[in-house]
Amino acid sequence: MAPAIEIIDAAEMAARLKVKESWVVEESKPSRTSDPIPVFRLGKHRRYRWGSPEMNAWLWRRLKESSPYNRATTRG
Repeated sequence: MAPAIEIIDAAEMAARLKVKESWVVEESKPSRTSDPIPVFRLGKHRRYRWGSPEMNAWLWRRLKESSPYNRATTRG
């Protein structure tokens, strides 16, 4: 059975990551970062696919790159 994918907005994404909503919006823009948060648009609205392979890969990359502490603790 495939894991459930939830469609969430920037406010919910911010709550789950425990960051400001403005940070989520900025980090979703390809012009702002070389590795933007995966996003899709419904009209003018940004939506995020929580639990999707793309989102999980982005989160994993951020975890590995975020700090020396995380790099040291995520080695297998």
